[in-house]
Amino acid sequence: MHNTRVVITGLGPIASVGIGKDRFWQGITQKKLNLKLEECLIDGELWDKYYVHKVENFDISKFGIDKDKLNEIKDWKEGEEIVDLNYLIAAVKLALDDSGLKYDGEDNGISLVLAHENIGLMPFGFKISNIAYEMLSKERLPKKDFFDKFYCKFLKSGYDVQSFADLFHVAKVFNIHNYSLFINNACASGLYAIEAASQIIRTGQAKAVVIAASDHPDIYKYLWFKELGIYSKDGIIRPFCKDSKGLVFGDGGAGIVLEDLEHAKKRKANIYAEYLGGGFDLEGWKITVPQIGNNSYQKAMEGCLKRSGLNNKDIDLLCPHGVGSQPIDFYEAKAITDAFGKNPQKPLITTFKPYVGHNLGSSALLESVILLLSLKNNVIPPTLNCDTIDPKFNISLVNQKKETKLEVAMKICCAFAGFNAATIFKKL
Repeated sequence: MHNTRVVITGLGPIASVGIGKDRFWQGITQKKLNLKLEECLIDGELWDKYYVHKVENFDISKFGIDKDKLNEIKDWKEGEEIVDLNYLIAAVKLALDDSGLKYDGEDNGISLVLAHENIGLMPFGFKISNIAYEMLSKERLPKKDFFDKFYCKFLKSGYDVQSFADLFHVAKVFNIHNYSLFINNACASGLYAIEAASQIIRTGQAKAVVIAASDHPDIYKYLWFKELGIYSKDGIIRPFCKDSKGLVFGDGGAGIVLEDLEHAKKRKANIYAEYLGGGFDLEGWKITVPQIGNNSYQKAMEGCLKRSGLNNKDIDLLCPHGVGSQPIDFYEAKAITDAFGKNPQKPLITTFKPYVGHNLGSSALLESVILLLSLKNNVIPPTLNCDTIDPKFNISLVNQKKETKLEVAMKICCAFAGFNAATIFKKL
């Protein structure tokens, strides 16, 4: 089955710029960023505030999903609405509907791959914080009694933080019974998910796989990034710039359908592009800082080109991670210039986080959707906020909307914990 060709037939983005591929692309082209200042209050007292690219007017009941199945999930979650999980369900629905695949039957032959950094953890953190505070405020208990009572209050919800539970919930909503996976490889999770889905198809496990990833960033994540000194206080992401100040979170998620080419042709599906392959390398140095001077990222790109059967001159468009943090941008720029030469004329380079924010575990998949829509429309959205590109990076970015013929695009990502990844898409 190794000669099987894999194509993308469905897209389902959810982001601050819009929900669904048409509104999403319109929001990108019109630069509707929807950047909001988020305030976190504890009993009316301000804890902290931070900028985020915010999804608005999201309502899971408006996506035409079986209400009984949604109610089952809500009952299991003891009445809690887990926004990240709802984003996953909605993204899968959008992507499947866009693909035209039928999934109503109990044996629909579809597989599922989900990605997230730590789904349900933030609501769980708030829950145990409230429980502990109330117990410590109201009761004076011996330590053992405190532990007994404390754990009993959140045993079920703590168990439910494990990712297999959410894979179960999403699969049940869409009658998915085939080989399925949950992936957490930090910011690169989406690219690992695409590769995993393609392998499911190439090994004959399924003819089609729907991928979804999401993140609904919360105060705990912000406080950690703030402590690391890589969150932009003014809410502006400036990739590869002299005055870059860090990243800004992006709310939302994305769904993508991958399919066996012959299967897609038989049902006359709309095909966005072919997935030619990916390259991956685990640096294995630090959790939060890349190893400057290491060639792990270069290996991922070289492996991607080798597996796709292309060379660096074949790439028309490149989308880097582009977080707007000086050390990470330098590390990434060095890998790009090693692969394509200094100040390359080709590929054209643009970054998408200034539009949708950093969607963490879903970022690479969400940005792949933008890349695929760029290929389809032969349009390159410019990198925003980059008036003073740092010359030491030796790269140039598309700074004005550009309409040009596009055939091949590469998405790359250098994630926390050294998960380096690269993928290539090509028009049929």
